Amino acid sequence: MSARETLLVALQDKLSPLLPASVWRNRKEQLPTTPAIVIRLESESDEGQMLGCRDAVLSVAIEIYSRGETPDQAADDLLEGVIDILDADSTLGLGSDVQVMPVRNVEWAIDHYDDVAVTLRLLITYRTFP
Repeated sequence: MSARETLLVALQDKLSPLLPASVWRNRKEQLPTTPAIVIRLESESDEGQMLGCRDAVLSVAIEIYSRGETPDQAADDLLEGVIDILDADSTLGLGSDVQVMPVRNVEWAIDHYDDVAVTLRLLITYRTFP
């Protein structure tokens, strides 16, 4: 398993207690139920190998899908739960070579009056030793 995949699996494992059986990776099919969380890899940058290690920055989107009478509030509890989990262990349990950066971007998309998709974008730095 690649270092990137190990990191994404750790992220999914950390978020799974929020919604057991409803935290997905790159789901293509329609979600069976809401609320649900989808973890999507967006990009990766790498400065190259230096001094025997390689530092990379992974851009990840955590999409939260929910439904409620007040759609812009429907995913608030899940969003707060995700942020609390990331703040509690910014290494995702993988040690000091992984760091969830404190910079975040959140976007709301409201469809059909009661459906909401909240996307939390974050950066994760990690170091490997090739």
